[in-house]
Amino acid sequence: MFRDPSFRDAFRADLRNPKPGTVFQGNWQRIIIASPEKPENAGLADHTIAEIAREAGRDPLDVLLDLSLEENLDTGLIGRFFNADDDGVEPLVKHKAGVIALSDAGAHLIYLCDAGFGLYFLGHWVRECGAFDLPEGVRRLTSHQAGLYGIPDRGRIAVGAWADLLLFDPAAVGISPGRRVNDLPGGGTRTLRDPIGVQGVFVNGVRVFDGKHYTRLGKGPGQVLDRFLPARATPMVSAAQ
Repeated sequence: MFRDPSFRDAFRADLRNPKPGTVFQGNWQRIIIASPEKPENAGLADHTIAEIAREAGRDPLDVLLDLSLEENLDTGLIGRFFNADDDGVEPLVKHKAGVIALSDAGAHLIYLCDAGFGLYFLGHWVRECGAFDLPEGVRRLTSHQAGLYGIPDRGRIAVGAWADLLLFDPAAVGISPGRRVNDLPGGGTRTLRDPIGVQGVFVNGVRVFDGKHYTRLGKGPGQVLDRFLPARATPMVSAAQ
């Protein structure tokens, strides 16, 4: 079907005259190659269909369908249809009632990886967009949540607090394009994103990641959080102290 020229022509006609309420209206800038299946296509990761088509001098629909056929319909794609405009999203991210967090973590892991949302926040909203200065950006990822959820002695650097630390380069912090690995039970597939600009992760004062490799430990330094305090606001300065 995808190879049929008449199907492609009909598809193109529908894109030129989208029906009311249609989510995708031919904006190929919002379709991103998340994780190509074939190694020789790895360079396409994090590029939009519009960019690839423009560089190749081809129709975007042909680019999408031909790549899909080449990879046996296993290409990972992301469609940024909602909340995709930074000017519209920024007031929501900065709203005083907003919380920077991740819901349904681990869901749809075959297709995407949202685990690096904190690094993305620091790279995109703090460094690139300037929506937050660095101390406030760190606070919104650490002591803000600890205070709201009543997690004692977490989210800030202070005498007596648990030493959960992330060592990163503000000028480089971010996440890599997606890549697929088959390491789930039964050879199942998941999508990963690697940290960029991270030099170390410490849990309760013990280094568990050096920026490239995880530390091999006989026993993990973490513990189950089972004590909570009433929710309270946390001042910005606590993140920078």
